[in-house]
Amino acid sequence: MNQLVEVINQDVVVQTGNLVVTKTLIGQAEDLAAEHEAFNTNYVIGGRKALYSLLGKIAVLVERFDTAVDKDDLIKIVRKKLQEQFGIKTQENTSDVTVLVRYITRADRKTAHVYARAIETARANQIAPVNVAGYLEQQGGIEQIRSIGVDMQATEAFQESEKEQIKLAHEFLNARTEIPFASFEAPKAFRGIYNKNCSYEYVICSLGPNGQYNVIGKLPAEVAFEHYAIKFFSKYLCKDMDEARAGVSKIVTEAQKQRAVREAVDQARREVREEMTNSINL
Repeated sequence: MNQLVEVINQDVVVQTGNLVVTKTLIGQAEDLAAEHEAFNTNYVIGGRKALYSLLGKIAVLVERFDTAVDKDDLIKIVRKKLQEQFGIKTQENTSDVTVLVRYITRADRKTAHVYARAIETARANQIAPVNVAGYLEQQGGIEQIRSIGVDMQATEAFQESEKEQIKLAHEFLNARTEIPFASFEAPKAFRGIYNKNCSYEYVICSLGPNGQYNVIGKLPAEVAFEHYAIKFFSKYLCKDMDEARAGVSKIVTEAQKQRAVREAVDQARREVREEMTNSINL
């Protein structure tokens, strides 16, 4: 009887020991699961979002470089610094976006290409730089964007849209020459500050305390600056393309009417002067 009890007790101890070991292994697995979840949250998800945020900031800087009057010179400086300071040589056909990405991240060529492709895709799809991070998240990440590549149709649509915006800006400004917001006689100090290769003049104004605009200077017209100014103005003018098309069409029509009247008056005056001249000569 005592031997039977001893065997039963030993069996219970063994079974109890196995239970303890089993619980310990499951506990370890649960601990690792919690550790993995923390890693995934803090490093994988958090790191991905941090990367997207960084690419969004790079996209903002890319836009500023792209609209800079001295953009070409700036990119040359960046290329030179990459090679001289970091031993990174870029090819002539390397896109400006990739050059900036490599300069900022010091990433290898493949990684920089992936990052640049993500930014270029966002731009081609007319995503505002401040919204790039959210766009990358919605699209499934930079690898997903890399796998599908840049949508050429979206790229072409973006380029065509930009061309139309600039065209509308020129049409609006040309119409405004007939219907100006305000006019004033140019002071003697402005004489000689012009460029026959430019269409417009650039006067600097400040806003006075009474709400009036005070003319305080004039910029020498430069072709590069004019291209930048028109491009920047076109984005402001064409925030709503449908509204811009309708508005520009309306003012162009009105300007054409006023131009026709002005030219008719000028022609009549010329004819009167010619008649008076002929009468005097007779």
